[in-house]
Amino acid sequence: MEVNTKNEVGEMTLALNTSIRGLNKKAEFANKIGSGNIDHELELISNEDELGQSLINMRSSLLKAKSEEEKRKTEDQKRRWTDEGLAKFAEILRQNNDDLNILANEIIKNVVYYLNANQGGLFILNDQEQSTVIFDLLAAFAFDREKFIKKQVELGEGLVGTCAAEKNTIYLTEIPQDYIQITSGLGNANPNSLLLVPLKMENDILGVIELASFNKFKKHEIEFAEKAAESIASTLKSVRINTRTSQLLEQSQQQVEEMAV
Repeated sequence: MEVNTKNEVGEMTLALNTSIRGLNKKAEFANKIGSGNIDHELELISNEDELGQSLINMRSSLLKAKSEEEKRKTEDQKRRWTDEGLAKFAEILRQNNDDLNILANEIIKNVVYYLNANQGGLFILNDQEQSTVIFDLLAAFAFDREKFIKKQVELGEGLVGTCAAEKNTIYLTEIPQDYIQITSGLGNANPNSLLLVPLKMENDILGVIELASFNKFKKHEIEFAEKAAESIASTLKSVRINTRTSQLLEQSQQQVEEMAV
């Protein structure tokens, strides 16, 4: 309605026009919310616009519920990803628990794949050394192929030795220059993140997994690596015991045969 006067009728007409515009905006806002567009904004007519404030409060509740639902779905996805990964590694450990070298290669290859890392190494405690505690690089994997690298690290030496000595996970996003060079189609480059997870059972340290990646590891990925490391450590200990038992049995049989001769 057009207003041409400034008397009481004009003021009432102006107020009515304002009310109509406000109701139209509220109707539009309600329709937007109903169609799923809960990010749509509504401007209040005044501080006393109770209906408008109620609609805004309704939208806030819907936004909160949507945020919580998305968070729940994300957590469910992470939990499902972790459970599937642990089941996968349980099968790998079960199938390859009679040969330490094959087991080590399967472990590091699948860890690199599952965490979408670029390369990794599995250091195992050398139980033949008596004077010093040494960890051997038993398996290395990078860019879809095994790497045959010989390397030994003493307890407390470098990041691997520190991880073993402290028996705690080390996660770095600022990597020492030339610590690990990843070769890709872009040439040689330092990784953007480095993850070292100890393989420990109770208070015994059996090895260290070292992973390097151009991507940063997420919190749930680090937690998964730590959980997988527990299962890996348990299997490694069993394999070591079985291997040692077989060696002792073989030596015993050999001694019996020699005494018989």
